[in-house]
Amino acid sequence: MSIEKKKAAVIGLGIGMAHVAGYLESEYAELAAVCDLIPGRLASVGGTFEQGSMLCLKPLFKEELLGRRWEDIGVRTTDSMDSILEDPEIDIVSICTPDYLHAGHLRRVMESGKHIMLEKPVAITMEDAHEIGRLAEAYGKQVCIGYEFRMNPVVQQLKQIVDSGRIGRVEAFSLYHFRTPFRRDKWNHWIQQREFSGGLIIEETCHWFDLARFITSKEIGTIHCVTASGVHDDFDFEDVAYIQGRYEDGGIFQVSHALTGFDFSLQLTIHGADGTAWAGLKEEVYSSLDNGATDYLGIVSVGKPGDGPKDAEVTTYGEEATEPFNIREMVKEFCRAIAAGEPVTATVEDGIRSLAASVAALESAGGL
Repeated sequence: MSIEKKKAAVIGLGIGMAHVAGYLESEYAELAAVCDLIPGRLASVGGTFEQGSMLCLKPLFKEELLGRRWEDIGVRTTDSMDSILEDPEIDIVSICTPDYLHAGHLRRVMESGKHIMLEKPVAITMEDAHEIGRLAEAYGKQVCIGYEFRMNPVVQQLKQIVDSGRIGRVEAFSLYHFRTPFRRDKWNHWIQQREFSGGLIIEETCHWFDLARFITSKEIGTIHCVTASGVHDDFDFEDVAYIQGRYEDGGIFQVSHALTGFDFSLQLTIHGADGTAWAGLKEEVYSSLDNGATDYLGIVSVGKPGDGPKDAEVTTYGEEATEPFNIREMVKEFCRAIAAGEPVTATVEDGIRSLAASVAALESAGGL
């Protein structure tokens, strides 16, 4: 039995190229159109990468595809969002525009009645987020927020460990993220200004609040945050944030996030009453942080308090544990969920809750 594919469009060909890869591979969707304001991105499938932007997404595509024109693979190009929204044949739209445009663009796509994949954050103000929440409650189509780390096999294993009760009641969660600065080649440098990106804590730490909720199935209660902002003068917001707090039903959490890196490290630990699960993610196989000693990109280690290192259960992962592949897989899962009429991976409510935690952290730090 053949599957009738729904037609999809991607608005914004920066991080949106990972969405493109997802639609091109989906069994349930067909990429029909792409929209961007930068002519070079519309000139060819690989136009985004020819400008040196978002190169981490390039491995998602076969080399021979990158040099082809979009039209040659059956994809219409446009610099007009209206032409996407007015096309009755397009059923699914990915919104991959700058953060400050998310709320307005989401409203416009909702008016066109299409299924929506929205890159995080859901908005950069709680006022916009709550309005989006009200609209989503009455919306008859699927809306998924792009918390792609939920698709990461390391994260999924951690969640399974917690949900199974293997490590007992969760007492503490920690996440430490060390990374290079945000890219400086964004359109109009929007990411470097808090007014347009929300700053470090809204633009990216919202990911980590989402994981603090998703993995533990706990809601965040209290938050305390301190920040430092003396490293990058061309960014008008915090370079480092240290955040800690308590969950509503007991247990504590801690998030450390720094844009001061020369490498990448994401470490997560869940301390349970009966054991601990520790995980690490890298961006590339070689890392200076372990002097190139490991050849995996993701690792999960599970053990009991007092056991030795050889007693732990260890699982390692390859490129499937990297963010570009996670975005691609989330888009594919979104298309499957639409076809099956099943819940999406991350809801608008998930987006609102992680944004609320981000805003509370900023308020605690005196940034709002």
